[in-house]
Amino acid sequence: MKLTRNDKYVLKYLINDGRSQDSDIAKKLKITPQAVGKIRKKLESLGVINGYSTIVDYEKLGVNVIAIVLFKFTPEARRTLLTEEDINERIEGANIINFYRVPEGDVTHIVTYGFRSLEELDSYFHILQTERGHISEIKKLFILSAKSLRKNSDKELLIKTLKEMGKEKMARPIPPKKEDKHYTPIKKKSLTDLR
Repeated sequence: MKLTRNDKYVLKYLINDGRSQDSDIAKKLKITPQAVGKIRKKLESLGVINGYSTIVDYEKLGVNVIAIVLFKFTPEARRTLLTEEDINERIEGANIINFYRVPEGDVTHIVTYGFRSLEELDSYFHILQTERGHISEIKKLFILSAKSLRKNSDKELLIKTLKEMGKEKMARPIPPKKEDKHYTPIKKKSLTDLR
């Protein structure tokens, strides 16, 4: 998809703050609020913008437990019981945060859940396995405290992707600070060094 320079700038401002007013963005870009409005509508109609959301602190709202679960739907359930509509209906549950289908392997789905307490998690999975154990099997369950959640936003990824659009770079982790006494830069080896 091709985005103009102004498309990218408007999108960047909206990623950083979905409540940004067209007039505020227009001042920063030195274009008219009407032009920003047209760009916003264009991005919405293209499906680039699917909505505007708020990032909430789970713990402050009382969601204290996060669970990451690796499931395997049984082959029989996939053949006879579950259609895509059934799966889509099942993922509408309020406790499900994210739901990913895995293309192959011993795990068919990865699901992230949120709960107020370990008791609520325990009750939920007891019911799930009692009532739906014939449909899916829990392969692995990771239980985390909401306090362990360090980052709850994809803003940086989206802005990086916008900046690099058309001139993509390979991803790399942020290097440690040079004053870190444990930091040893890795020297790139040429093909002749590898012989």
